[in-house]
Amino acid sequence: MFSVPISSQLKACIVIPVKDEEENLIPCLDALRNQKNNCNQNLSFLNYEVLVLANNCQDNSFSLVQKYQQHYADFHLWVEKIQFSEDDANIGNARTLLMNIAYERLMKVNPENGIIVSTDGDTCVDQHWLYNIEQEMARGCDVVGGNIITDVQDDFILPYHLDDLIYQNLIVQINSLINPQVYNPWPSHFQCFGASLAIRATIYHSVGGIPKVRYLEDVALIEALELVDAKIRRSPAVKVYTSARKTGRVEKGLSQQMAWFESLGMNGQQRYVESAESVIFKTNLRKYLFDVWNNQALHTTPIPLKTKTLERWSKKYPYFGGFQQKVMQELEALQWFQQWPETDIQQAIKSLQIYLKKIHTISAK
Repeated sequence: MFSVPISSQLKACIVIPVKDEEENLIPCLDALRNQKNNCNQNLSFLNYEVLVLANNCQDNSFSLVQKYQQHYADFHLWVEKIQFSEDDANIGNARTLLMNIAYERLMKVNPENGIIVSTDGDTCVDQHWLYNIEQEMARGCDVVGGNIITDVQDDFILPYHLDDLIYQNLIVQINSLINPQVYNPWPSHFQCFGASLAIRATIYHSVGGIPKVRYLEDVALIEALELVDAKIRRSPAVKVYTSARKTGRVEKGLSQQMAWFESLGMNGQQRYVESAESVIFKTNLRKYLFDVWNNQALHTTPIPLKTKTLERWSKKYPYFGGFQQKVMQELEALQWFQQWPETDIQQAIKSLQIYLKKIHTISAK
């Protein structure tokens, strides 16, 4: 599959799993074909290619890409089609197959610095998308998650969508102040999903690729990368624009979230999320655990686990991510976090805003 020529100057291999996307594919491909640098000069097609996998399509997605390929013959766009069996027909298998092929192609010409990049068929990337990804990678990042912008206009969905953005970004901002990361400074965001995800081919291989899941394969991959302390940058400069449709092509994802928000709005229901108290505790706990990891922690511990136990675990796990996961799993087993029940999202937002202001006040002194 994809037994087509590979440019000796290939830097990035962009993959797009497609299922019945004929209505969205042309603007998606146009955006990828017209990538520019910071001087608004077109990027060389020798440096990047696009692999489209039309899987289990019942529309004209495959032939549409073929025609596009013929019309723009200098654009390094390649397309294949596949019919997965009923048991294997899912986004997890489709994106895994594509990313594995991208890895193999990059290893032939750029084994040290090749980048696997993912987007979706209903998504239009920003004109400087690839250039900004490469700039973030040049700063030493292993993974770059782009800011996925959704044009929500539905009056039932919009308030829930905006609350979700505010809530998630407050968490990111608080974490960036308490647990600052050189490779992911503020401003940042919370997204690292398949619509805009770039990863060094070498580290993709080192974690064994995408875990075998039917959906949310991007989330599973990021979780695997966090366990080995991959340097993940969630860059606001890397932007894509995606559809706000409520009926998706996967079992679970953004479209299902939009449909859920619509249901909440139509029924006038509140949305409940993790409380600010729980978020704040976990954020500060991460700082404490990182100090344990670096043999700098105090003897007192904020959790029902002995310091000696934590110190022993910290030496057992080769990465901080694995150590942190172990501690969180133990606390979950003890039902430690149940002391903070979920709360209305607007109340959580207010409490997080108050806490953020408190941090800024302390920092200013």
